[in-house]
Amino acid sequence: MNVRHHRVQGLEQPGGDQATVREFSLTLPMTVSGLDARGQEFQENSVLSTISSEQASFLLKTRVERKTVLKLVISLPPKLADGQPLVLVIKGRVKGSEQVPGQPELRRVILELDSRYFIGAGED
Repeated sequence: MNVRHHRVQGLEQPGGDQATVREFSLTLPMTVSGLDARGQEFQENSVLSTISSEQASFLLKTRVERKTVLKLVISLPPKLADGQPLVLVIKGRVKGSEQVPGQPELRRVILELDSRYFIGAGED
């Protein structure tokens, strides 16, 4: 797991400094669901690329519009879950997406995460 630190515009700490956010590069299997660009419900298997307290990124074949609410169901590794099949369920709004160079069928999606999440054996 790689950890990157980056400055977040608009988040200021006391004293006028910008906040630093830790972004983790993780490759965890997950399922993404929500409404596609045509307003149709979809569900697609994907892999989490990065996650921080504010956002997550991943690749999708399904086209989605900005501000669309998506739900991520991320499978947690057995080591983290004490050997049990646990998932992290989190929702957020699409902040943006871009085509992946050399792979026109894929788009890299950035999701602005809600502050609420659920960890358990099933979906909430």
